Amino acid sequence: MVPTQSHVPTGRPLWSLLEDAFVDESSEHLTVHGRWGAIQLADTSPVVREALHRMSLGPVALENISALHENFVRWKTGGGPCLIWRKLKNTLDQLGGCVVPSLGMDDGAGPILSVVAVTGDAVFTLPHIGDHETVSMRPGTEIERLNGDQALTCGGRQYQVILHSAPATEIAKSLLDGETTIAHISDALHVSRTLVADVVAYLAGAQLVVPRC
Repeated sequence: MVPTQSHVPTGRPLWSLLEDAFVDESSEHLTVHGRWGAIQLADTSPVVREALHRMSLGPVALENISALHENFVRWKTGGGPCLIWRKLKNTLDQLGGCVVPSLGMDDGAGPILSVVAVTGDAVFTLPHIGDHETVSMRPGTEIERLNGDQALTCGGRQYQVILHSAPATEIAKSLLDGETTIAHISDALHVSRTLVADVVAYLAGAQLVVPRC
């Protein structure tokens, strides 16, 4: 089944650049250099410059950029047009695997998971998965140690997912046990459905969780 709508996280989306990526800018150009080469951006607006500056410092909540805040709130609540946010997201998509999407909670404690590309042409999306839709981990997915963290990996996929902390780790392990649903994981782990749905959507966007056809 191909998802027909996008998931809007209840938690806090965070964004950063890969550690070895850096931004080269002047008044006339804006280029991001990464492990897969240099990408020159056509949009050199102040919003894009500010977003990239913040992302180069680590996982950040882009809604804190004043010019983006109202647009971002409308995107999360479905409350109307959010053209500035969508334009920025389209620009970030041009950076492919240089962008690291992460999921945080409202406690401000940092990300509970991060999606890290292993190919330069990876473009991250968040598919919507229903609470009672049967899902499972893609065959071959496993948890391994990566630079001191636990990471979900699967050969041939464009992403690996760093599991920074609970409850992301417990949710991932539940998915590795076999076919399940967001509702079942929520009940079994006593974690809110909205949080489980966020984690499952990020893992699905990383191509590691798949709905049953």
